[in-house]
Amino acid sequence: MYVFLTKKRIVTVGLVAALALPATAAVAGEISGSRLPFSIATSGSAEDSDRWNGPSSGHAKPCGDVPASQPNSFSAYIYEDKSFLPDPQIASTSRAYSQAYGCGSYKGTNTGGKYYTKATWSGIPGSRANGYVAAEN
Repeated sequence: MYVFLTKKRIVTVGLVAALALPATAAVAGEISGSRLPFSIATSGSAEDSDRWNGPSSGHAKPCGDVPASQPNSFSAYIYEDKSFLPDPQIASTSRAYSQAYGCGSYKGTNTGGKYYTKATWSGIPGSRANGYVAAEN
């Protein structure tokens, strides 16, 4: 097969590639202010005091990791901060420490909302490992 490459075709292909770049570069990323670190030396739960705005993507998912090989587990949650009402849970996921980094499913958010992360975890006495949960968009 013989392909004709003209200047017009090269410019068109280059333009299409350049326009496609921002779409592929907009991959999921951690939402600033959503990371909540914790130590697994004792069991516990924590709520992040940082509040972050709903991402412009219109959704977020809970993620986390604990670098340990035990079968213990942790849970990551995303809540919407409602001033004078109970805070609704938006999304959650549970993972074993022995699993690698992972995330739950995307759930809808709105850009005018304020959100925060929460975590619960089981302890391993004497462990020096630290885990974290965060939200991604």
